Amino acid sequence: MNNQPAITKLPFKTAPKISYREIGTEKTGVLVFPVYGDLTVNESAWLAQNTAEQNAFSYTSKIALKISNIEGIKPLEAHHFVAKVLAKAMGAVAELTDKEEGMTVKYVKELEQTAMKVVEISLAQQNLIVTALIRHRLEGMSEWTLNETAGLPNELVESIFAFAQEEKNHGVPQTSEEANVEMEDALKKLKREVGKSPSNRTGKKSISNSKRSIPETKITHTKTLDNSQSTQP
Repeated sequence: MNNQPAITKLPFKTAPKISYREIGTEKTGVLVFPVYGDLTVNESAWLAQNTAEQNAFSYTSKIALKISNIEGIKPLEAHHFVAKVLAKAMGAVAELTDKEEGMTVKYVKELEQTAMKVVEISLAQQNLIVTALIRHRLEGMSEWTLNETAGLPNELVESIFAFAQEEKNHGVPQTSEEANVEMEDALKKLKREVGKSPSNRTGKKSISNSKRSIPETKITHTKTLDNSQSTQP
């Protein structure tokens, strides 16, 4: 590559090993990214400047804490329930207990609104980190925009995103135990906020200017609902 990473210009006694990753297929085209095992300072700064205040976790945690307070269950258990229902709504295989089926019926409207908002936020965050890597790691792409990323094929964006997540995690996947501890701490911090803020928000707008498709979300359950409860996102 002509565009050598900045790190190669430093007078190291022992130089770091620089490698490259080919991302894409013959169908999507192949891009070559330098591998750092981390995000660069510029990438992190750009993400911080462009990331929206609200993320998917903060949105799901609010409904989880509402359910936790009403049902008398631990916040982490409530969040696992919400995550399981949302994953199932997006096509994943997830088994719900009888208790969880009952809570799905009880909170169906809130869960459907949350599912729509989570998909919107998740796609926006995916576009952000993919755009950051394109801007900072590919030669001549420093002016690449979010709208241009939104016009790329899903397959290519998802491949770059998977690589970006690996770089963000220093090449080591987060364990489920670490994720649970992190989630529990965040839920505790948000608990007071939930008691003061409205429980229901619409969040029904789709991502503007995005040419990529938003996965359909549908909250399903085995128990019968009357027509007023089974709304579609």
